[in-house]
Amino acid sequence: MAESDTVRPSPEALLAEAQRHERGRLKIFLGAAPGVGKTYEMLSVARRKLAEGVDVAVGIVETHGRQETEALLHGLPRIPRRRLTHRERELEELDLDALLEHKPRLALVDELAHTNVPGSRHAKRYQDVQELLDAGIDVYTTLNVQHLESFNDIVGRITGVEVRETVPDAIIEQAHDVELIDLPPDDLIERLRQGKVYVPDAARRALDHYFSRGNLLALRELALRAASERVDDDMSVFMRAHAIAGPWPARGRLIVCVDATAASEHVIRTAKRLADQRHLPWTAIYVQTLGSATSARARLDANLALASQLGADTAILTGDRVGEVIVEYSRTHNAAQIVVGRSMDVRHRFWPRRRLAQWLLDHATDFEITIVAAPINGSGDGRPVQSDRARKWLTSRDVALAIGFSAGAAVIGKLLEPYTDSASLALIFLLAATFAGATGGLVASVLCSVIAFTAYNYLFTEPRYSLSVDNPQDVTTLVVFLAVSFVVGQLAARLRRQAHDAWLSTRRVETLFDFSRRLATAVDDRDLLTAAATGLSELLGKRCVVLRANAQHRADPPVELERAGEFRDTDQAAADWAIGHRETAGRGTGTLPAAAWYFVPIQQSGEVFGVIGVHLPATSDGVDAEQNRLLFTLQTQLAAACERFRLREAAQSAQIQKAAESLRAALLASVSHDLRTPLVSITGALTALRELSHRIPEEDQDRLLGSAIGEAQRLNRLIQNLLDMTRLSHGALALRASAVDVRDAVSQAISQLDGVLAGHQVDVLIPATLPPVHADATLLGQVLANLLENAGKFAPSGTTVRVDAHATADAIYVTVADRGPGIPAAERGRVFDLFYRAGQRDNGTAGAGMGLAISKGFVEAMGGKIGIADSAEGTAVEIQLPRAPAVIPA
Repeated sequence: MAESDTVRPSPEALLAEAQRHERGRLKIFLGAAPGVGKTYEMLSVARRKLAEGVDVAVGIVETHGRQETEALLHGLPRIPRRRLTHRERELEELDLDALLEHKPRLALVDELAHTNVPGSRHAKRYQDVQELLDAGIDVYTTLNVQHLESFNDIVGRITGVEVRETVPDAIIEQAHDVELIDLPPDDLIERLRQGKVYVPDAARRALDHYFSRGNLLALRELALRAASERVDDDMSVFMRAHAIAGPWPARGRLIVCVDATAASEHVIRTAKRLADQRHLPWTAIYVQTLGSATSARARLDANLALASQLGADTAILTGDRVGEVIVEYSRTHNAAQIVVGRSMDVRHRFWPRRRLAQWLLDHATDFEITIVAAPINGSGDGRPVQSDRARKWLTSRDVALAIGFSAGAAVIGKLLEPYTDSASLALIFLLAATFAGATGGLVASVLCSVIAFTAYNYLFTEPRYSLSVDNPQDVTTLVVFLAVSFVVGQLAARLRRQAHDAWLSTRRVETLFDFSRRLATAVDDRDLLTAAATGLSELLGKRCVVLRANAQHRADPPVELERAGEFRDTDQAAADWAIGHRETAGRGTGTLPAAAWYFVPIQQSGEVFGVIGVHLPATSDGVDAEQNRLLFTLQTQLAAACERFRLREAAQSAQIQKAAESLRAALLASVSHDLRTPLVSITGALTALRELSHRIPEEDQDRLLGSAIGEAQRLNRLIQNLLDMTRLSHGALALRASAVDVRDAVSQAISQLDGVLAGHQVDVLIPATLPPVHADATLLGQVLANLLENAGKFAPSGTTVRVDAHATADAIYVTVADRGPGIPAAERGRVFDLFYRAGQRDNGTAGAGMGLAISKGFVEAMGGKIGIADSAEGTAVEIQLPRAPAVIPA
């Protein structure tokens, strides 16, 4: 391979760099601790930008009463803060909407890790900053290193203080510039003593605890590390985007093993730091086994959510052999490193983390294994954080099942004791252990085995009612019984779990298949949304809605829910925000958490089709990790269905446009000749009269004038047909139905066609007693004129055109017949199509092919029918119209 190929620019790096330039630019002033001068430096830079002519606005800046900071703030344009009441206190917050409306070039937003007052659009200030960046506004902000999520546990161990306000590391990774504001620890301590950071009493407490010199040195090192990693990321992106060769690390993936314990938080943060240092993508996995405790599900969801927040992919796997599942997953996902925690407290663990770590060291020889020791607790006494599983491995239900089955076996054994020997009674207790395992699981089975062993020894072996054993054969029976009960109970528990997992898997597959089938069989948008909402509700076990995005990039409100008071303004705002920003919003998120619904945007190929809304109870913190993954999977299917409907609509629009183009071409081809011919005739006749009137006899002048008038009338009828066609196609036909005498309508139509019918004999065979029809007189006249004009044009000169009519009990039939060439039987159904001419031959007869189509539209609009009647010679067109209602004399 040529060297130019090996160092070509990376498309992914170029795309990432282009996307960074599309948004606003974020600059973070990073410090090791409060008081180092972050806000001061930010305001100083902002004042220089203002002097350069940049539109600067202060969104929110906290001076904490420092006079030198207040002086720098003076003169900078400010956006008034928003006032909120919380717990009977009036508080001030950043007015995000006002700042977005003002849209300065540069906004100053202090304290990035700040938690907003409840009732704000976002739970955290860094989310406000994200929205400003999405709007194209540059932002300057400040941040202390202890607020970075990946350093949170380290800061807690160093300072003994748990920092609750954290910022995802992705924020600092997205920043265009990170400026480290460094101040030596001794100088910062001196500032504290001088009261330049906190008031004197608070400063003394800070010096005794958080701001000790050792703590400040450690925090300063963390800040330097964060800044250096950020610089290294920038250099890597630049080198890849500009095809600069370098010693790139081998690519792979880092796998971190998590469980439902508090210690996993430390393991996850450690894995995040390792992934950043090695520039590796990483995945947090949890292996669900037979002994997995469902009571710790909330802790597991929190751990997976933390990993996702720090930028990891997450996966929940199933299997009995945890180590093998981890290794297989790591191999199939090209992992280079596995990170696993080592628990120090394994007294009550059926699957201790230490044992898993050792198994990985022994068997996963193809991977780099990193073992993370358990962190000490926040008190700093050196004791490990107690595992949630260690506290919850045994439940009251397990104890009740074990005692219940053992007691039942004892009662049955006593009842059967007179009829069988003691060895046979052991099978009853073995059966009890099996039932305990099948009903309650592994722990209940083991506990039942121990209780049943004790009860059998106490009640049925000699000496009775004692735990001692006299007969050596009974000792063998007891030992075998205990071993078999252990094995059978565990097998029963495993079978129960596998059956339950198989049932869940089958149910999920069936429901997913049904969901896909519903989406595939939906016939329109409304049907699609209804089917999707029903399927989602069944899959998630929660009330769901699917709202479509309108042209204004907002969610169409659910009218029925609004009327029932179940969809408030806050819910609508969350749905609109999810569509506009293509991110989740609502309950359980950091954006509009006061909403009662959790919204997920339906998006594919850069287009947002709508949102999925999941209703959550007020006590809920959001959907769990597994449901969230399922929700995003279903969102992908729904987005694909919406894309399919959009493409189908586009195809239909293209077909309609193609048909319109064909119609336009046919109109031009058909009408152009018919328009030009009368105009030429009229122009020729009038030109001759003007230039040669003194030489043309008066009789010939009258003939020329009559020809011009006839052609003008013909042109008028053609224009009228075009107008009528337009009215029919747009549904703008206004009917004025009344009782119409057919003989009068025929006579009026014949009088309009003197020129066309001049060479024909017209026989009108309509009885004087014919009842009137219920029709629009004008439209009926145009229908008859079109039929008579066709007969006059296509029938040979000298032939007869016949008009007759007759009545039935509820209808009037009018027939116009000629002795022309007729219409082939195969074409009788098409002659009423627009622009179609029978035979499609050029016989010298003018015609646009609109007369019969317009006549059909008029007749059907009047409630009648029109068709080609059987005729021995020529063409016969028959009209059927309803009879006019009889008029009852007064």
